[in-house]
Amino acid sequence: MDSATAVLQALVSNENAGLVMDFDGVLSRITDDPDASELLPGTEEILASLATKLSVVALLSGRPVSFLAARAAIPGVELYGSYGLEHLTDHGIEVVHEVREWTTAVKEATDVLHRALDGMDGIHVEDKSLAVAVHWRRAPNRGSAMKLIAPLIREVIDVHGLRHEPGKFVEELRMPLEQDKGTALRRIINTSNLQTVAYAGDDRGDLPAFEAATEAGGYTLVIDGPDIAPEVSEISGAHFNGPENFQYWLRRLNDAI
Repeated sequence: MDSATAVLQALVSNENAGLVMDFDGVLSRITDDPDASELLPGTEEILASLATKLSVVALLSGRPVSFLAARAAIPGVELYGSYGLEHLTDHGIEVVHEVREWTTAVKEATDVLHRALDGMDGIHVEDKSLAVAVHWRRAPNRGSAMKLIAPLIREVIDVHGLRHEPGKFVEELRMPLEQDKGTALRRIINTSNLQTVAYAGDDRGDLPAFEAATEAGGYTLVIDGPDIAPEVSEISGAHFNGPENFQYWLRRLNDAI
C-alpha cells in the first residue's frame, strides 16, 4: 500500500480524525502575485463535504485569517491564520494573548520596509496583520533582489526584535513568540481530542506542524513543487506532485468516507 492510501485509510477508519492544511502551494497554486492566490476550482466543494464527515477540517496558514476568510469561508472548515496566532470564530477573530506586546514592532517594521522597497521592480511588501513579508519572486533578477533585501531585513530584525522566517523567494518577519504551526496544530489536536490527524504543507513554515503531526502518531502530506526547500522535500510521508495531485487525493478521501 502506498503512503497516500495509508493516510486515507487511517482518516477513514478513525471516528475522531482531523485534516489540517496549509493554503498556498497546497490548496492553491503558488502565484507571482501573493494577492492572486485562490483555491483550485472544485476544492471548496470537496472541503465542504469533508467537513461534514471528519471531526476537524482546518486551514492553518501564515496568511492573516482575514485573507483565508475572503477566499475559503467554507461551512465547517476552521480557519487559523498568522501561523495559528489568529483563529476565526463565530464571535470574530481571536488572537493569542502574547501578540499584543509586539503589534507596534510589527507595524513599525512594516512601515520601514514599505518606505525602502515600494516601487522596486518585482519586489512586494506584504502586510500580514501580525507579521510582514517581502516577496521577490517577480523580480527580473532574483539574486540581485535578494542581495538588496538581505541587509535591510537584518537591520529591521536588529532594531525591532522580530524573528526571521525564510520561504520560497520570500523573507518573513514574525513576532518572536514560542508559537508556530506546530504549537497551533497541537492545540487543535488537544482541543478536539483527535485520535488521528494528517497535516498537509509545502514550505519551511510547515516543518513544525509536520513534527507535531508525527509526534501525535499522525501523518504528513507533503505537496512538492519546483522551488521546494530541501528539508521539506526530505520529510517522510505521502508526497504529491503539486496542488492538483493533492486535490485528486482529497476527492478520493471524500469518496471513501
